[in-house]
Amino acid sequence: MPTHQSPAQKKTVKRVMHEYKHGELKTARGSRKVKNRKQAIAIALSEAGASKYDSPKERKRNLSRTKSKERRGQTGQAAAEGRRRTTRKSAASKRAGGRTTTRRKAASSRSTTRRSTAAKRSTTQRKSNARKPAARRTAQRKSTAKKPTTRRTTTQRRAASSRSTARRTMARRSTARRTTTQRRSAKTSSSRITARRRTAAARTRTGGKTRAELYREATRRNIRGRSKMSKQQLERALRR
Repeated sequence: MPTHQSPAQKKTVKRVMHEYKHGELKTARGSRKVKNRKQAIAIALSEAGASKYDSPKERKRNLSRTKSKERRGQTGQAAAEGRRRTTRKSAASKRAGGRTTTRRKAASSRSTTRRSTAAKRSTTQRKSNARKPAARRTAQRKSTAKKPTTRRTTTQRRAASSRSTARRTMARRSTARRTTTQRRSAKTSSSRITARRRTAAARTRTGGKTRAELYREATRRNIRGRSKMSKQQLERALRR
């Protein structure tokens, strides 16, 4: 027997021993239950392809055969679990049937009570409506006469408020644009002034000469390493 087993082989061994424990394991022909533990272990190893008495080819074939059987659900464990599920489903369906009948009865009784209360309310409303038709008509006429004036005033107020808010928003936007443009112009002017100052300071340091002019002077004097020098280095070399 090989010392190492793959997870698939371990799974099949576990399934076969579970069937033996619960009395679901049978012989190859399926005529008799397996009651001997050693026989159950031998069956588990042969089905898992881990028996030392089989060749590697036979082990591979046995493992593939058992895995296909497990996928089809043709094992003793699958059959027993299917029976248990069917019994559970039948019991659950019976309980659900009793519950549904009680619920239907309760719903029917509620619907009858609601109908009776609705009929009583409708009769009382009809009587009250028949007694006071004139008062309602006069009240409706008065309300219709008062509504247009109130509607006009509310619409006028809303239009005026919307106009004022639009004017305020336009004024705010114009002021914001002006301030942003002013800030941008100030920044650009300050940057230009600083750049000019820097160039003027550099020129005063070097006597108003650029790097190109200094490089020409260095070539005329034949100073070594002038091509790799910066402006300051050229100035120092020319001062020597």
